[in-house]
Amino acid sequence: MENSLLDLPETVPGSKPLHVVARPKADVLRHYPVLLRVAGLGIPLMLLSAPILGDLWNLWWNRYGFSHGFLVPLVSLYLAWLQWPALRQIPIEPAFVPGLLWLVVSTVLLLASEIAGVMTTGSLALIMLLAGLVWLLCGYAYLRALAFPLAYLIFMTPVLDGLTEPLVWPFQLLTANMSVAILQALGIPVLLEHSTSIILPTVTLEVVRECSGAGLLIAVLAIGLPLASLTLEAWWSRITLVLSSVVIAIVANWVRVAVMGIYAQAGGKDLHGPYHILQGLFVDWVAFGFLFVGAWLLGKVEKVEQAAPPPSLQREEKRRVSGPAFHGRALNRAWWMACVTIATATLALYSLDRGTSGLKQELATFPTVIGDWVIDYQPNDESLVGLPDADETLARTYRASDGRRVRLYVAYTRAQRQGKEVVGMQTAPLHEKADATILQVGSKAVSANRTILERGRRSIPAVFWYHINGRSYAGRTQAKLATIEQAFLRGRTDGALVLVSAEPRKDQRDDRWKAQEEFAAAIVPLMREYLP
Repeated sequence: MENSLLDLPETVPGSKPLHVVARPKADVLRHYPVLLRVAGLGIPLMLLSAPILGDLWNLWWNRYGFSHGFLVPLVSLYLAWLQWPALRQIPIEPAFVPGLLWLVVSTVLLLASEIAGVMTTGSLALIMLLAGLVWLLCGYAYLRALAFPLAYLIFMTPVLDGLTEPLVWPFQLLTANMSVAILQALGIPVLLEHSTSIILPTVTLEVVRECSGAGLLIAVLAIGLPLASLTLEAWWSRITLVLSSVVIAIVANWVRVAVMGIYAQAGGKDLHGPYHILQGLFVDWVAFGFLFVGAWLLGKVEKVEQAAPPPSLQREEKRRVSGPAFHGRALNRAWWMACVTIATATLALYSLDRGTSGLKQELATFPTVIGDWVIDYQPNDESLVGLPDADETLARTYRASDGRRVRLYVAYTRAQRQGKEVVGMQTAPLHEKADATILQVGSKAVSANRTILERGRRSIPAVFWYHINGRSYAGRTQAKLATIEQAFLRGRTDGALVLVSAEPRKDQRDDRWKAQEEFAAAIVPLMREYLP
């Protein structure tokens, strides 16, 4: 009874031959080291990347034009799986020096981005980190074979916003003009005013940033590039498919806005409800449908005959290669390097944020009289800019003896997280027309920004700055770096935005920021008594 299955005779007298099956238990045991190594590296990696992955999930779920992000990791895995036959022929040769250096740099960048709440650099650092792991553990040949699947992951991030941002305003103008042309061609009376306002007899439609269609180009490229690569052989057909799908998406967006105008003219309501979302998806559906139909048609034009499997695949079938071996001193050494690097960064991430000391004083107790300025209780519900998820806010109006009025807004957050960071997408409009300025606070000079906020047909001048760790910062980069420094040195990432705005008076049009800067200089010392 001590014999194993392999010790039994292959035949028994008077019975049919028995086919001996390999020991499944032994196969499972043989793969235990692989599973343990994957878990040992995967668990700290998931813990380290959890904040940025959560931010990306929220981006895909909530931001218009980013729903394709859910598909990108799946497509990337599929592209990597297609490389498996080639990877089985590549020997594993860990690259200790360049791979470890790349891994350390990308890990530090990811850690700093998560601490400061910067999703753009954080998502890019995550892709770099994955590339660094491949380079360190498997070598440059593996990294080169997986370059396209890894690079494709950039479509799930907001990194490409920098390419589409310059197109937003031109696309807004083009969409408004072409939509008006479509409505006029249909005989509907319409007028274009202020470049982006479509005036109909019953309603006025505003072509805002989200209606420009520039952001949809990324979604079309995210689906079009791998589809063209997998289904078409000739470069000319791949380029034709991608470029034509982009053109179709742009035209579909014109049609979408025109359909909204027809719907509104017919008495339709709730233009910005589910119907508006449905029309936004319509652009994606049209572009994606054209991609698949175009790929099929271009494939017919190419007349690509079914070819025999590539020689590499034939050799692979003959050799019956079982895949790369997960053993060897070099791989063990590389694995330990990767584990130590990732685990160290993970411990740093969850140990640096030691909470916050909170406000020195409640903002509600902020003085009602500041020099010549007295609080004005006249209702003012106008919101110029806001951080809806800020932990503490203060919004007040003050009036001087000469009748000048300024509005003070302070938003304080205890920790920098995506969606509630002090320096982020919600405060980005402040910097679009901002210029650096200096506030004279006694004998000291304090950095701040002058900006113009557009509200309808009004241009509202404002002064703002960021308050981090008792100091004032005007630039976004400087404020982010100060947040990171504060996290490493003090274990907290709290900060505040301070904004002072005022309507320009007829007798002060040559100096629209005079009242704001006078008031701002008066409150800078007070802010240090309230904000940590």
